[in-house]
Amino acid sequence: MKNKATWIWYPGDFEISLFNRCMARRYERNVQITPFWRMDSHFVTVKFYANFVLGKEDRIYIKADGTFNIFIDKIGYIRDFKGYVDLGAGEYEMQILVNNVAALPCIYVEGEQLKSNKESFRVTCQDNVFYPAASWIFDSPDDSPNAYRLPVKETAYLKKEVKGGGILYDFGREMTACVRFDGAQAPVYCYYGESREEALDKEHSEQTDVVVPEKGIAATECTKAFRYLFALSERPYQELVAIEEAPDEPKCSFKCEDKKLQEIFDVSLYTFGLCKKEFILDGVKRDRWTWSGDVYQSALVNYYSHFDTEVVKRSLRALKGKDPINAHINHITDYTLYWILSLCDYYRYTADKEFIGEMLPWAEKYMNFLAGRADEDGFLYYHADDWMFIDWAPMDNRGITSFEQVLYAAALKGYAELCKVCGKDGRAYFEASEALWKKTVERFWREGRFLHGEIDGVQTGKVTRYANLFAVLYGFADKKMREDILRNVLLNPDVQAITTPYMKFYELKTMAEYGLYGEVMQSLRSYWGGMLVCGATTFWEAFDPAETGAEKYAMYGRRYGKSLCHAWGASPVYLLAAYVVGVMPKEGGFVCRPKLSVLPPFEFSCPIAGGKIKISYDGKKVLVEADGCNGELFFEKGSGFEEGSIEIESGKKYSFERVKVKVCRSV
Repeated sequence: MKNKATWIWYPGDFEISLFNRCMARRYERNVQITPFWRMDSHFVTVKFYANFVLGKEDRIYIKADGTFNIFIDKIGYIRDFKGYVDLGAGEYEMQILVNNVAALPCIYVEGEQLKSNKESFRVTCQDNVFYPAASWIFDSPDDSPNAYRLPVKETAYLKKEVKGGGILYDFGREMTACVRFDGAQAPVYCYYGESREEALDKEHSEQTDVVVPEKGIAATECTKAFRYLFALSERPYQELVAIEEAPDEPKCSFKCEDKKLQEIFDVSLYTFGLCKKEFILDGVKRDRWTWSGDVYQSALVNYYSHFDTEVVKRSLRALKGKDPINAHINHITDYTLYWILSLCDYYRYTADKEFIGEMLPWAEKYMNFLAGRADEDGFLYYHADDWMFIDWAPMDNRGITSFEQVLYAAALKGYAELCKVCGKDGRAYFEASEALWKKTVERFWREGRFLHGEIDGVQTGKVTRYANLFAVLYGFADKKMREDILRNVLLNPDVQAITTPYMKFYELKTMAEYGLYGEVMQSLRSYWGGMLVCGATTFWEAFDPAETGAEKYAMYGRRYGKSLCHAWGASPVYLLAAYVVGVMPKEGGFVCRPKLSVLPPFEFSCPIAGGKIKISYDGKKVLVEADGCNGELFFEKGSGFEEGSIEIESGKKYSFERVKVKVCRSV
């Protein structure tokens, strides 16, 4: 609001400053592990400008985080500043220059007639380029953005057991928390575990603390992710309490009679809630970092689970970094491409043109950078200083991979669509996308499927699922190609199987695109259900049903290296909501295509198109209600309901009965 004062700063710098703080929280035992990609910083010197007219005398209070000076035309520098300036009626220009090396330079200005907000102040980093100031929720002079923290709550353990000279605490579920030992008289040695085995393995547990008491209280400062905690101390303490980062309440709900499906949805929802912190993290134990590929998937989950647009914007702003653009996002080729596509999804679910307009210049810079990393045919190829990740699987990604080209073609097309949103001409990018796709088919399409890649001009002959899946998902494959991919890749057990929830997400999306909803449901029950059988309270970074015992927790050559709470493990929320219940955004509203042939009786609600939709099915009747949005309900052939679409208006309730089938008897 123009008439409300708030803390303001240089656009994007709150996210950058907070990002640096958050990305420094990864520890392996007592060793801090910081990101291996380039981390940018906030501008340490920022000047805030306001041109304003006072109709009468006003006392204007000014606060700043950092050292600062105030210059007002016709007056000069304000000396002996007492926290406010008194100005008479008239026209003024005010300049406030703030320097802060350690934290975000920001100001709060409040008078009766002048208040700091993005409408009243513009900012520069002293390069003579001015932008409207940025702000968020910090509307109290005592609520600096540099003091921003997630809300916490005290949580008690569920049970404890004396073990090996110490006490093993079980909190019943994974969480991120600090711990406090009340009445401590000696240092407490803490061994954390996502599993019981990890907490009790003092030599190999990934996370540890040595907590020295002060005035009878031993408390940690940096959160850890754990379900179990094994504590050792030479002298007794009175009690252990966890200070837990409290996850947001979800905005969606799913209830169904299938208990396994219900648990899969609930655990997915809880998994994502734990990974949704100040930014979207990959996992809460390891890495505790924000990766663009993870954000791309997790944002889709978020649009149904929490519809927290701010955490998506913070994550995308922080990931883009600052000039110069001379490296891929997260140092990974595919992750730069996913960042572009994340903007497309963001707009599809929010219709927020302002944010897309803010990001478009950065998207253009990354498109230019990508073009500079391509060869004369327009193919992205392996550079020694880039990481072509694709997935955790045995494959050689040197040279040119078909997957990167399909994803690049999708990003080119996506950027062209973003240009259209902002009123710019993006036709050249559409054309580049089409040209790249045609060359990719010519180079890699053999015997009805895409080969994985070529090295030094020689094709490897290996077939993987990735390019084939994405050719279908992004609408490049024609009907014949789709048929070939289904037969030769998707349903072919001889093609290397996917073992991470990361790529399983895309595999199941592709199955849904083919209408294989029964197979999607079966995979949800077997793959994610398999983790539940292993005792999971959150979903994992990777899962191989063949692994047993403690070996299932190993990864990266470390006994407990695998993350047991990973954001990409939460994809059943999206898969069920978007493809099985069938709620998707469309221009001006939503469309709902419930797959009633594979769904047990259920109740579902989620935010969509600026409002909320509720739909339920009891086996005989479908009830639909939309609040704050309009849309379309579509019953498909074989659903048991009359095939066709029905317009759904906000504020109205709709009821549909199953079609009664007439039985003809022969005489």
